[in-house]
Amino acid sequence: MIALERKRTTQAISTKFRGTDKKAKDIELMSARREFLKDSGKPIEFKSAYWKTSKTQLKKESNGKCAYCEANTEVVAHGDVEHFRPKSIYWWLAYTYDNYLYACQICNQLYKSDNFPIGSNKYPEPAINIGTPDQQIEQMAGNITPDPIDITLNYTLQKYLDEHYSENAYLINPYFDNPATYFSYDADDIIEEVKIIPANPDYAKHVKAAENYFGINRIELKNARYEVYTKFRVLKMAYPAMIDVLIKKEIKKQIDDMLSNKYLFAGMNRYFDKILTQIYL
Repeated sequence: MIALERKRTTQAISTKFRGTDKKAKDIELMSARREFLKDSGKPIEFKSAYWKTSKTQLKKESNGKCAYCEANTEVVAHGDVEHFRPKSIYWWLAYTYDNYLYACQICNQLYKSDNFPIGSNKYPEPAINIGTPDQQIEQMAGNITPDPIDITLNYTLQKYLDEHYSENAYLINPYFDNPATYFSYDADDIIEEVKIIPANPDYAKHVKAAENYFGINRIELKNARYEVYTKFRVLKMAYPAMIDVLIKKEIKKQIDDMLSNKYLFAGMNRYFDKILTQIYL
């Protein structure tokens, strides 16, 4: 997993996720929540067509890789628009752009599903009850989640981030958290696997959550990481020993490519780059 950056431009983010369209969706969600509280037999019917339009941009930002496991979604599984905080629990975030990322179907559907372990108090939801009048809902619209472009307007992005950190979620959001802070890697040449481990004991719960709900250490990923790791290691070993200038230049190019955001398991490569540089240079 690597840190991701969200592109906040009018070209990247559709008008439906911001401004007046966003307010309309806020009203729709809060009204549906009120009806659910009146009759739990009427669950909120979320419209997947709404968030699917963000898929192209989200996929671009993660370089076609799953934001969680960093595998190529064209190989391991198709990609989904993933709700980081599950919409079944955090209903008011169902149409919030900053709650979306691009994830493979294995991580998203097989492992994560509606799971979201936290270590503190739950992110507070909008104060909607069975008697909340339409006028109050209309006044709250636009003030329950951040606008993805006007991030200082009404409910600011900073407030959203504050709630994110206050909740102490054990699952890592690569748009808000730096995975390199939490995750280290352990290569085993005997069983030919690379496993994600805590960067320090304080983050053991985060790794455990990633194992349980991202499948981050499933056998297929450990094997795939090892294959990439051995290639990277050979390049790092060969580079200082190479005399031919042109070949050395080509090796350096390959190393840089494997460290770039677009490469598979770039987070792992960057971790081992520091270790192997100390060994071979």
